[in-house]
Amino acid sequence: MLIPQFYDGSPFVDMLRKELAQATHVDIASAWARASGVGLILQALMALLERGGSLQAVIGVDRENTSIEGLEMLLRLQGQADIWVRHNEASSIYHPKFYAFKTTTHARAYIGSNNLTGAGLSTNEELSALLVEPKGGQLEASISSYMAALVDTKDNLAHKLDAAFLKQLVDGGYVLPESRLRGKSARTRATAAKPDALFGFKAPKRRHVPPGLLVSAIEPGPAEPSADWKRIFVKLRLARGTQGQLPVPVAHELRRQLGQTDLDGPIPIILNNVERVISPTFAKRNPNFANTYKIEMKPSDDDPVIKIELVGDRVLVQQFDTKSPAGQAHLRYILDGLHTDPVQTFSRGIPKGASSEDIEEAAKGVTLYRYD
Repeated sequence: MLIPQFYDGSPFVDMLRKELAQATHVDIASAWARASGVGLILQALMALLERGGSLQAVIGVDRENTSIEGLEMLLRLQGQADIWVRHNEASSIYHPKFYAFKTTTHARAYIGSNNLTGAGLSTNEELSALLVEPKGGQLEASISSYMAALVDTKDNLAHKLDAAFLKQLVDGGYVLPESRLRGKSARTRATAAKPDALFGFKAPKRRHVPPGLLVSAIEPGPAEPSADWKRIFVKLRLARGTQGQLPVPVAHELRRQLGQTDLDGPIPIILNNVERVISPTFAKRNPNFANTYKIEMKPSDDDPVIKIELVGDRVLVQQFDTKSPAGQAHLRYILDGLHTDPVQTFSRGIPKGASSEDIEEAAKGVTLYRYD
């Protein structure tokens, strides 16, 4: 049976979610994994593990297509989850796209072109074939044999993933932040048909990662920066008059530019000519991933705007009142980014589907940021 995925619907992720809902064990072998893809099935994976099921996933890191956040998402799964990374330092590429499900009665396997990425599971034109056989047959045996070969460590091509090995992958440049990968792809993504195009233009219907998952680089989306930004402008929403929250994706991008290999950690800054440190805070339910970076500001009658610049290895932060001429100019730059295509100003607080006429009104009282 063929399982096609076209640009206008029929996303492969819907099939995976149905399979995960009835599986007792899942095997995944994917050349690439990103948070944009893992996040689409993360809740279904968590449900599988919570009811006593098991997961074995083997992910490749070739061609700078697997992200740090994608591996982190898999790594933080609780239960019987064995996550592996496979790579050959020779030119050979680890390139499978394989999803197998064991139920109480059958072995089921999808073999095709869908990587564990947002595009692979929802927007690209992809194709997989489904094999089904009663449990205990040749298909189940061949799946077990194949997965055992992938995780065989005798030739040093496969490594069990843990926090320490993920750090080695990051330090060695094997995996990059999702924002970097999305920034690269955004530069080549068409947003409108060319006047002299030879083919049709059909915008894909993308499935989005559910809100609330604590891997911040999934959103805001494909226009996040590549490595060449110079400044970041942020409109902060203050609590109790002085306490703002620096967006976590901004903090991660600053740490990356400063050469910090850990995803979360303190950031020394110079705020209005005063040296300070912004430190992450962690929720008890997820102590390994920061949920906020708090920053103390001067009191302001309105939501202030800050400009963040890197000068060598120093982070300079300057606060502006949005009623001042400079503050008005910075605010206008941020708001203008809400109307670009692709959008260049980001926030998680604006309701989805807000029209271009209403989006600035919806953005009031919401933290916004834009890279320059």
